[in-house]
Amino acid sequence: MLAEHGGTGLSLADICRELRISRSTCHAILLTMCARRWALRDPLSGRYSVGPALAALSRLPASLPQTLREPLHRLCVSIDMPVCISEVNAESILVVDSVAPGGARPSVASGLRLPFVAPFGREFVAWAAADERKAWVDRAGPVNDVFRARISKVLKEIRRRGYGIERLSDPLLRVYTAMQALDTGSAPDAVSTRLAGAVADLTVVDLLPDELDDAAQYPLATISAPIFDTTDAVVMSVSAQPYRRLGAGAVRDIGAQVLAFAEAVRPLVSQHAGSTR
Repeated sequence: MLAEHGGTGLSLADICRELRISRSTCHAILLTMCARRWALRDPLSGRYSVGPALAALSRLPASLPQTLREPLHRLCVSIDMPVCISEVNAESILVVDSVAPGGARPSVASGLRLPFVAPFGREFVAWAAADERKAWVDRAGPVNDVFRARISKVLKEIRRRGYGIERLSDPLLRVYTAMQALDTGSAPDAVSTRLAGAVADLTVVDLLPDELDDAAQYPLATISAPIFDTTDAVVMSVSAQPYRRLGAGAVRDIGAQVLAFAEAVRPLVSQHAGSTR
């Protein structure tokens, strides 16, 4: 059961419900498993995942999110805000791990699923071929001309800068809430895809260089950088989650740190790919 949820882990309540056992019995079992390194308890979220001893016994390699868990914690502490890693899976962007300082619930939690259509997932497509970028925009359905003209500039700026910036807005928050309500765990349906297109129509996407004023403060949701493998393909992304106003200097500093994380874990991504072949 823990292996099946390797990316997000399970809470004590999840395990009790799944196994239909009491909380005290489950807690005692997990204490023993953690003592023998068969299970690991995340000190921030309190969730349990497969430990290295059990993975070795079963000859199952640790999942990539588990491999990145420790450096993700370090990034969380360094910038003092929630962080997460995501991947593209079955036409969706799936948040596979998320941590916050002090064990608080991150604004963007593990398990959140968004349609992989414009404007979501810009860090995944900014380095892609032109036809892939066009397909990504087209999947959002009808969007206004202002967005279509802007998005090419935004993707070009993400390639130059190295990371994308998600502005915090009421339409974005409402779409996130609706996506969670609509999520069935499968590929996004037409309603979810159209909601994503609404973000393109109703918000100003990202920040371009001439829009970053050192004297201003900007309400921001996420700052996200791609994680590349050895073939220069984007396999995951890492996001800081400020969910508050930040100045331009803070944006650049956090951007530099998510970029440093992405570069630092690149060898781990490559090693994991080699171990699962």
